[in-house]
Amino acid sequence: MKENSRRKGRPQGSTKARVRDTERQLRARRNRSGAPRSRWQRTAGVVACFVVAGSALTACGGGSGSASPSTTERPVRSSTATSSTPPSTSTSTTTTATAAAVLAAYRASWAAFEQALATANPEDPALAATMVNPQLQSVKANLLADQRDGIVGRGPTTLHPTVSALSSTSATVVDCAYSENELVYASSGKPVPPVTPPENDGVTATLVLSGGTWKVAKQIVTDGKCAPGS
Repeated sequence: MKENSRRKGRPQGSTKARVRDTERQLRARRNRSGAPRSRWQRTAGVVACFVVAGSALTACGGGSGSASPSTTERPVRSSTATSSTPPSTSTSTTTTATAAAVLAAYRASWAAFEQALATANPEDPALAATMVNPQLQSVKANLLADQRDGIVGRGPTTLHPTVSALSSTSATVVDCAYSENELVYASSGKPVPPVTPPENDGVTATLVLSGGTWKVAKQIVTDGKCAPGS
């Protein structure tokens, strides 16, 4: 997901960034007056409001009689295990599978952004398939500005994501993304100034479970602020 300060392309949010707020999502770009601005930049102080559709937890009762009617209306509580299978084994397997799904969704959002950035297409369906507001809205606004200015993005971003927090409906991914993406004028192929060399950018992404699918809801990118490969 980088439109950044070197006029790198990145959507998902940051201090400088936009390739840069899921692969560098929104680096250097211009403001409305024509002055260069960072693509990874997102509006500061935006409060992310997430609407998580259709999340439901189903409690499986532990081995004695039928479940009381109130059980389905209350949060699932852990109880003393009576099963022959250790609860930790099941929990560990579930957590690992969920974390893998989160990382796959994070990578997919970057791929969607870079695909859309290559043609400055804010209506690319892959964006809505991998992001929700406020991230989706921010990325579309940046791409629309690129489209208006005749700017597209090119160059790869190498990701090294890990899950730092995980619940049943939300997750946090941290990354040190190596960005080689830059913004260029579609008509001439010339880089959009200011031009900076490839760099390692710190990324913190919040994902939510929306309609049964993990999607990026917010992403903050800090240009050149992480250790290579971390």
